[in-house]
Amino acid sequence: MKLRDHDYHLEVEGQGPPLLLLHGFTGSSRTWTMLSARLQETYTVYRIDLLGHGKTPPAAYQRMRLTEQVKDLQALLATRTEPWTVLGYSMGGRIALMLAACSTQVQQTIAVSTTPGLKTAHERRSRRVQDRLLQQMLLEDGLEAFVRHWEALPLFASQRQLPSFAQQQIRSERLSQSAEGLAASLAAQGTGNMPSLWKSIHDLPIEWIVGEYDEKFKQIAQQAADSKKIHQISHATHAPHIDQPEKFVTIVEKLLLT
Repeated sequence: MKLRDHDYHLEVEGQGPPLLLLHGFTGSSRTWTMLSARLQETYTVYRIDLLGHGKTPPAAYQRMRLTEQVKDLQALLATRTEPWTVLGYSMGGRIALMLAACSTQVQQTIAVSTTPGLKTAHERRSRRVQDRLLQQMLLEDGLEAFVRHWEALPLFASQRQLPSFAQQQIRSERLSQSAEGLAASLAAQGTGNMPSLWKSIHDLPIEWIVGEYDEKFKQIAQQAADSKKIHQISHATHAPHIDQPEKFVTIVEKLLLT
């Protein structure tokens, strides 16, 4: 599908009110296969590959920026007249929050393991430096070396306890990316390039999902929202939809009914 003259890979399944699912960095529309299968009887589920991920090619730096990504998604939302629910994980969660902040078509946002942005310019500069090192690794050492590094991060330690078939599914999705696409995403869409939404976040209709052991993002959610809007998944870290898929789907189903 073309959105503002850029080709996107989009899976549309089911019937009912529109629900947009946004994956995280190194993910794709495949991230949400199970969730879509459970929800498509009551929702029209839109699973999209974000810029530089999956089957959606990257673009030049200015065209890859988060503000441009959000404009593309606004164009998608405009294809329906009904209000939308948007669920996003990590990077996709940041994009979902930006979309909620500027689009009146978003009636509910489900933010999974994500942030409204870094609060200071110094933090954003430091993060851009870190992301440039990751870009360099991707382009010089290749995708496989980068994925090994990514999987070894403490953030994803719990995934090493998953059954081997589940670990292989996750690795396969990561290895299906292109080094150039991920590097372009880091350059233009990393957290250091995101405007801070902290001043407006409390006024938006957002539900937050976090993993019990994900201390960093639990603290962010606690700062961003009332405790009634925070839904914690036990025995999960940064990727609760992977660590505890049944618990995750159950919570999402309940939130969609509210």
